[in-house]
Amino acid sequence: MAKFIRNSLIGVGLSAAAYMLVNHKTPKALYTDIKDYVQDVLDAADHLQSAREDFSDASSNLGVEMQHASDVLADIQNEVDQFQFKIEPHLAIMQKHADHLQQTLDNLTPKE
Repeated sequence: MAKFIRNSLIGVGLSAAAYMLVNHKTPKALYTDIKDYVQDVLDAADHLQSAREDFSDASSNLGVEMQHASDVLADIQNEVDQFQFKIEPHLAIMQKHADHLQQTLDNLTPKE
């Protein structure tokens, strides 16, 4: 295990040295770059956590609103059924008058 850690540290050191040589950076600039990168990653993780919590809240609110919408639709259907029951006799009378008018018109038209 100690050998693995030692080799990992050597690899990190060599990688840092190669990065500084290729990009013409000083150790202080490399430290600043690493610090900024770590801070960006931490900020992104915080934003992700915040977005996850917002999504969870929105999902919960959607479930509540869908239940409310279901209740409202049931109330509307109940009102429509009651209205239909109330107008049924009136529609029957109107249909009776329409049939009578049609029969009268049929009787008035000349037959060939």
